[in-house]
Amino acid sequence: MGVKFNLVIAFFLSLNFVRPYSPEILDSVLINLKRLDFQKAKVLVNSNQDSLVANILDYLIELTELNTYRRENNTKLSFKKTNIPGLNQLVLGYENLYIHNNRVIALNRFIDGLSNSIENDEIELTKALIIGIFKVKQSGYSLTKEDSYYEYLQLFKENISDDLDKFWFHYYAIILLDNTIRYGEDLNLLQINEFKEHLKAMDEFSVSPNHLLRFLYYKEKGDLAIKIDIDNALEYFNLSENLLGATPYHDTYRFRLKVDKAIANSKMKNYRAAIDTILGNQDLIEKGNRMTNKLNNGFFLSQLFYKSGNADSAYVYLNKQFKLELESNHNKINEEVSAVEVELDTEKKEKQILVEQQRATKNRNWLIAATLALLFGSGIAMLLQKNTIKKRQLAEQEAVLKQQRVDNLLKEQELVSIDAMIAGQEKERQKVAGELHDDLGSLMATIKLHFDNAKVSKKDPALKNAQKLLEEAYQKIRGMAHSKNSGVISDQGLLSAIKKMAKTISDTNALEVSVEDFGMGERMENSLELSIFRMVQELVANAIKHAEASKINIQFTQHEDNLNIIVEDNGKGFDYSKLDKGKSGMGLTNIEKRVEHLEGNFTVDSVLGKGTSILIDIPV
Repeated sequence: MGVKFNLVIAFFLSLNFVRPYSPEILDSVLINLKRLDFQKAKVLVNSNQDSLVANILDYLIELTELNTYRRENNTKLSFKKTNIPGLNQLVLGYENLYIHNNRVIALNRFIDGLSNSIENDEIELTKALIIGIFKVKQSGYSLTKEDSYYEYLQLFKENISDDLDKFWFHYYAIILLDNTIRYGEDLNLLQINEFKEHLKAMDEFSVSPNHLLRFLYYKEKGDLAIKIDIDNALEYFNLSENLLGATPYHDTYRFRLKVDKAIANSKMKNYRAAIDTILGNQDLIEKGNRMTNKLNNGFFLSQLFYKSGNADSAYVYLNKQFKLELESNHNKINEEVSAVEVELDTEKKEKQILVEQQRATKNRNWLIAATLALLFGSGIAMLLQKNTIKKRQLAEQEAVLKQQRVDNLLKEQELVSIDAMIAGQEKERQKVAGELHDDLGSLMATIKLHFDNAKVSKKDPALKNAQKLLEEAYQKIRGMAHSKNSGVISDQGLLSAIKKMAKTISDTNALEVSVEDFGMGERMENSLELSIFRMVQELVANAIKHAEASKINIQFTQHEDNLNIIVEDNGKGFDYSKLDKGKSGMGLTNIEKRVEHLEGNFTVDSVLGKGTSILIDIPV
């Protein structure tokens, strides 16, 4: 059994999927590649006992040193995948970038490897994969300030462990910043300060003049000088060029430095020197990415010839550049890389949304618990509050009811007083009428009788005048008696009494009083008729005394169980709102109260200079 088990293990080990390797050696190789010390990295690989890891690391060193796409290297070393997913993806990323010139696949490889290295806490591998992502950017993909590459820069910063990492952080910060600026565009003060801060940091970490990375520092200083201090640009580019080594990695920068020098000369308007620099750069086109170098050559030569006044040559090189762009699918590849970024951003946002949803669920649970507790406490508080409010409302209602009872009592007392006053007035009228008719009337009749029996000449003018005056006085006394006692108490009824009153007033020729009736049926209860008669009588008296009217019209309209009374005059009118309602007697205020007592409506419509209309509606 033990022999069979050992054979199984040996078989799986022979598949090279699981082989022991030294993490320290892998980290050391990656650190030396960041230092650009390719020789020392190769020595470390040769010391590794794991042939599988050594094979892939050897290939990684070759790809890193290559530093750009080379058409002649269209074959690749045969290597098998290790059990380090991040390392496998790092090598595949560089292979697609530098051998197959497929930046889209390269970007996806680096990003996939980054996810694995972060998950496995492989710090050096994580930083190597982020640098791979930056290499994709450097090979021709422009940026905006909101580009997700800045997130990778922040991730690199979070994993800095030494001065070497700090150098590369500031270097790629400059590269990314530079690619957000259009060619020929002036820098603002904020951008200038940002460039200077990163360059200062790079200078501090390039610890010696012979440092292998120092040529990058001078190149970036020269690039900034082109933008803000052109006089020093060529000096920095020369310093950088003198520090370049003999490795393929440095060949890429030889061509770029020549182009930078040409740009510097162009800035100083030395167009001929700039053109000569570019034209003398032809032998270096093969040292880097041939297609990228040709595109740069065509672009800058067309610009330089145009600025120097040679439009024909400018057109020739511009046309070449256009054809090269079509041949290389340069713009299409940029769009594809951009699409990858959009997809990655979408995936990242989806993950973020998931995290936010989980956080929201947790917060919602806490919120529900807090809400339940709050509702429970609020419920108790509301019950207490409702109980307090209910008690207060009951007390308020009781107070209102008490006030209503008091108001009703006062109104009843007031109406009793009015009834008593009307009754007293009516009694007084009857008394006065009786005295006028019985006493004074009898006395006047006796005096008239004595005049008639007087033994004097009947033709005496004085006697005739006395008899005439006596007769007039007698008739007036009788009229007053009847007027005071014109009671609807008699058998005349309300309408007859009103019409008789109107005729009596009209006969004086002082004013005209007319009475109209519509639908007046059977007689009403005597006390009601008496109340209505006295109200109309008072309204007519008010019009005579105060309105200075020449016409008064009284209308009675009975419809089913409702009696409508209108008393109109053409007098001078008045403002009812300013009426002194404190006066006693059967004034408008008392009439209004009497109507209310009869459960009717009392309305005054008066316009100054246009007369008054008083409307009374009473249920009968």
